[in-house]
Amino acid sequence: MGERLQVHPTSVTSIVRKLEADGLVTRRPHPEDGRAVLAEITDAGRAVVETATAELVEADFGLGILDDADLRRLSELLAPVRRAAGDY
Repeated sequence: MGERLQVHPTSVTSIVRKLEADGLVTRRPHPEDGRAVLAEITDAGRAVVETATAELVEADFGLGILDDADLRRLSELLAPVRRAAGDY
């Protein structure tokens, strides 16, 4: 998760503990790697994701001020960053 989020593993542990305390994820041992812990989203966590996604979509991801040409340029600028991050 840390690699994907581009944060230190200690930060991931802190975040997951906070999410667990808030009832948004549960932690459980990895079935094959005794050193690893898996985080599983709860129903409450899924509800938060649904609400946040709907709000982002409604806000047009904050990009509503850009016209089509600006959006194309932004997409072109971000393409190499996304490729380098393995997002393609």
